[in-house]
Amino acid sequence: MFVLSDYDKSEQYEELILDHDIFHRALKGGAKRYHVKNESGESFDIKYLDNNDDIEPIDRYPKYVKGPFMAKYPDYDETDKETLYVGFFEGLDAAEFEEVNEYSVALTRVILSFTRLNVWFDDPRILWFISDNDRLHVVDRLPDLSEETTLYVQKQFRTGLEDRNFNRLNSTYAFHNVFFPQWMLNGKKLSDLKYVTMKTDSAGGIGAILAFHMRFEIAFSHFGLKLITTGDRVGKFSVNMMQKYFSLNLKADDANEKNTLMIENQLLLIKTKLVYTIKQSTDVSILAPGFRAEMDEYYEAIFEGRKVLGVLIRGTDYISSGLSGERLMATVPQMLPTIHQWIDEDGYDRIFLATEDDDILSQMKAEFGKKIVAVSQERHRVSDFKKGQIISELEKETIDPEKLDMMVEDTTINYFYALYLLSRCDSFICSGQCNGWDVVNDFNAGKFNRSYKFSVGVK
Repeated sequence: MFVLSDYDKSEQYEELILDHDIFHRALKGGAKRYHVKNESGESFDIKYLDNNDDIEPIDRYPKYVKGPFMAKYPDYDETDKETLYVGFFEGLDAAEFEEVNEYSVALTRVILSFTRLNVWFDDPRILWFISDNDRLHVVDRLPDLSEETTLYVQKQFRTGLEDRNFNRLNSTYAFHNVFFPQWMLNGKKLSDLKYVTMKTDSAGGIGAILAFHMRFEIAFSHFGLKLITTGDRVGKFSVNMMQKYFSLNLKADDANEKNTLMIENQLLLIKTKLVYTIKQSTDVSILAPGFRAEMDEYYEAIFEGRKVLGVLIRGTDYISSGLSGERLMATVPQMLPTIHQWIDEDGYDRIFLATEDDDILSQMKAEFGKKIVAVSQERHRVSDFKKGQIISELEKETIDPEKLDMMVEDTTINYFYALYLLSRCDSFICSGQCNGWDVVNDFNAGKFNRSYKFSVGVK
């Protein structure tokens, strides 16, 4: 993104004449800084900041999340409505910008061309780039408008993922939310495409893959594309295994290179309002009927009509990888007062505990004894992990490659046994935000007597 800067007389840079196309010409030129001759006012410089290296604070991500973390947009077209996500502005009636820069100019053009929103700036330099318009207002101070119906674009870094509020973003993320279809298409025409496939990181767990598979299916349908898989794996999971246990249609016989769009980085789509706020749940229909019947039979055999409290406590790589914020998990001691309170108030006969952490299982058994029921599965301790390491990386180091698929399938079955059994419990407590929390609540469909998610990392 190009930002405006003071004219640097001490250096000689290529000079551009100020016009409405200046940022596109600057991008095509490839330089990091230009002098700009302003025939109607004082000359200035424009300076290029790399969206990933100069704007995105990389240290905010766990080590296992690989970049790039933001698209760079060396070329885009703010006039091509078909390849813009104008739906981002639905429900809004105004936009306010704290800064005049390349992206605020492009967004203003989109807003004025394709919406009815009013636009507000407190910097008159916006008129260097945008022609006078009745809906473009330049004021001394930005007005205090409704947060619910106003897009506020600020200087300070903000993605919208912090609290799922996409009405307040910095310029880079506001731009990305509108222009990401052009990044996604990478020069291809929508009219030539029928399918889309995605490169899936092998670090992702099955819960995350299924949850986002449903979201991506809906998101791509906005562009008339069907989500498929072209290879024999989705992340670390074989397609055969996924279709055995889940009701998924992952293949298309007529898919080919010409009609199928490949997306290399799904993180950049997850970080959009369109994908991140989709409310479609991973309901029980995603489970293969035979697999679900098997789990129902298991639940009835174990609990026989008893009143059950479901407890999900994540540990191991949630601790070793240094997750923070809403994904910082509560510890057993932090959760015990609430668990005891619910048992006293509701009279639960059993606690169904889901955890991949052997230390957590031991702590809970020490506290509740025979009240604890847990699925038999491979478990780890935090001490098994190197700093920043996650379970999939540990598996690669410790499991014979020839046995890895069999081990992954066994782990996946146990994981979904745990989540499905949690969803059948009378009430549910979770140690923090994780895909398990989402999947369990989606499977339960609002039938819990009560549920609670700890948020020890959120102020």
